[in-house]
Amino acid sequence: MKSMSASAHLPRVYGIEPPEPVWALLVRFVERHVGLVLAIALVPLNASLAWLALASFAIRMFGIEGINHRYFSHRAYKANRVVQFVLALIAAQAGQRGSLWWAAQHRDHHKYAETPRDPHSPVTHSFFDAYAGWYRDPRFGTCNLDDIPDFARYPELRWLNRYFWVPYYGGGLLLFLAGHFGLLGPDISGIGGLLWGFYAPGCLVLHAVALINTVGHMPELPGGYRRYEVADRSVNRVSLAVLTLGAGFHNNHHRYAAAARAGFAWYEIDITYYVLRLMQAMRLIRDVRSRIPDDILAEGGIKTRRTPA
Repeated sequence: MKSMSASAHLPRVYGIEPPEPVWALLVRFVERHVGLVLAIALVPLNASLAWLALASFAIRMFGIEGINHRYFSHRAYKANRVVQFVLALIAAQAGQRGSLWWAAQHRDHHKYAETPRDPHSPVTHSFFDAYAGWYRDPRFGTCNLDDIPDFARYPELRWLNRYFWVPYYGGGLLLFLAGHFGLLGPDISGIGGLLWGFYAPGCLVLHAVALINTVGHMPELPGGYRRYEVADRSVNRVSLAVLTLGAGFHNNHHRYAAAARAGFAWYEIDITYYVLRLMQAMRLIRDVRSRIPDDILAEGGIKTRRTPA
């Protein structure tokens, strides 16, 4: 096995993408919150706008949990190159940089959980830094593409990773135009489509992910449970699982991250996993890793039952 000093001198294949300017981060962060406030203040919420906001939130949340997390970070299922590109486009709508950057940071989260090298640990960083401040840290803004070579080898993914803001703001423009030209129904204007379909759900997704990063590692707070005594402080929270389409079963995930499901027991509702199974049935993706090993189920006090592979 090569030593660390030897591996450190290996040539870089894909290189390092530098962090984006802090001002760009602040603009995206502030504008989402301003957009949410303007939506509430200027465009009264009706049934059509509520459904638009809910659908938009669900798609963006699935982009984080079902795509950036379970596909790009953990390879819990497979997709052909065209579908993979479409998945990355959908994930870009969450506005949390590119899929390669997101996955590289999350792999570090597992590798260095609750150490100073964990990007968003409330154990080794302040709560504010773990919740939002870590985005502005150049250490975590850098994307070392050689840390994620399995996906960095695709030039279209590298392009999306660098220019994620193009499809992100492009999605906002399309929502504005769809509302302006009546494609979203008579009750949704262009401004309504932009504020309730783009900014408001984008802001809520940002906070949903931040809650997983923080209170998902704070078992001292009420409302959670630890099924597994893993080395870190991860905790399952049903309320967060509902909000994040399954990511709230964080303790389960830290015990066995290779699965395409975070809800291990039958009563742990994991919307992302159900969507992935549907996508597999539609032949959009394949080889969804559904089975949790029997010994892990038994360790967690879950009755062993045959799960489809």
